[in-house]
Amino acid sequence: MTSKKMLVRAGACIAAAAVLSAANAAAQQPDLSRIPAYQPQYKVTGGLRIAGNGLKGDVERLVEGFKKVQPDAMVSTNFMTSSEGALGMMYAGVSDVATMGDDAKITDMMPFYNTYGYVPTEISVATGGYEKRGTLWPMAIIVNKDNPIAHLSVEQLDDIFGSERSGGWAVGEDDAHNLLFTAKYARGPERNIRTWGQLGLKGDWAGQEIHTHGYVAPGFAINFQRKVMHWSTKWNSNFMEYVEVKEAPDSAEGRAVSSDRMLEAISKDKYAIGFGAMMHVDGSCVNPDGSKCAAYPNVKVLPLSRITGGPAVGLTADNVANRSYPLTRDAFIYINQAPGRELDPKVREFLRFVLSRDGQEIIAKGGIFTALPANEVRAQLSKLQ
Repeated sequence: MTSKKMLVRAGACIAAAAVLSAANAAAQQPDLSRIPAYQPQYKVTGGLRIAGNGLKGDVERLVEGFKKVQPDAMVSTNFMTSSEGALGMMYAGVSDVATMGDDAKITDMMPFYNTYGYVPTEISVATGGYEKRGTLWPMAIIVNKDNPIAHLSVEQLDDIFGSERSGGWAVGEDDAHNLLFTAKYARGPERNIRTWGQLGLKGDWAGQEIHTHGYVAPGFAINFQRKVMHWSTKWNSNFMEYVEVKEAPDSAEGRAVSSDRMLEAISKDKYAIGFGAMMHVDGSCVNPDGSKCAAYPNVKVLPLSRITGGPAVGLTADNVANRSYPLTRDAFIYINQAPGRELDPKVREFLRFVLSRDGQEIIAKGGIFTALPANEVRAQLSKLQ
């Protein structure tokens, strides 16, 4: 791509047409009345085994609700392995449902794929939270408050944080049961955005290098790679790596790479950009010692569009709940659904309950995650056919 074409494509990020629309600004929480109530299609008898992550108590509450409408079901749960052991329990044959919360990584899927010859089916059951620790919060894109950039697209984030690559993972795209690496997501160095001028900024900004920062703990970094970089592990060579305070040693060396240091760096460096948590930006989180996190008024969080030139959506609680913000996260359940074979009816019936109005009300009342909008519920139910 020529420099002129790249400027035209990237310059859209400061075009007035892509500002937050009034409809998004007035977005509301999902309307549960649009989701059908649970109607049993199969009488569940006997055992149903659920293992993995308890989703902050939501799985236990869902099981209690399910047993009220399926009283002959004998449901056992095991949350000792948490997300890391969920798929292992299922491909070892000792679990029927894997509750993982965060998305499965390529390394989680590979042993399952090697065992069965297909990947587990991924079912979203809730939207992650907004700014509370442990709620699968979305990624905030953060710049210095003096930076004139108004918004960015997910494509531009790939070009800023990523690098040239030979391909990317297409999990379940060409075949819902395959784990594929494909040149479909290859890109050359001409796509790299390395200066603020390539994003349309003028004057003193034009030739300045973009300094990139972000999290490297797997739950955060791999989710960013999935949403932005097609699971690629190739980062901009100047990418500076950080973790949450609890993931670093309590020493000078550990504190040097905590999330606070990232926000301090962006506060002082007007040419920096990073991805992190809103709760760290506004100081709404609580440190492991019980103290409040520091707030960082010298940074700003950018609205994002899904495609370059599209409408940019701000990171707000409502825009996370209605999933219009591009970098939301999901709470996932995984199931073993062999291609061309009928899904275990006990598993299908449990997930039908979770994705019913009854199940989504339980998630909403739990107060940790957000219920799915009706259109997303329909999309997830279609995977159970």
